[in-house]
Amino acid sequence: MNQNELREKLCAIIAKGLMAKAISDKTGITTDILSRFKNGHICLCDSDASKLESYLDKVVIP
Repeated sequence: MNQNELREKLCAIIAKGLMAKAISDKTGITTDILSRFKNGHICLCDSDASKLESYLDKVVIP
């Protein structure tokens, strides 16, 4: 998954109600970095992108 696809997935999951703080707690990526990534201001380093992708792949929101 590339950075843009990951960003779209993050935005979709947050829009469904999952809080960025919860994502931060589970991935170890700070809320500041998640926010800047979500808004397109930065790209994630490879290790953070992998952690986020792995976590988002497991999230199920009804």
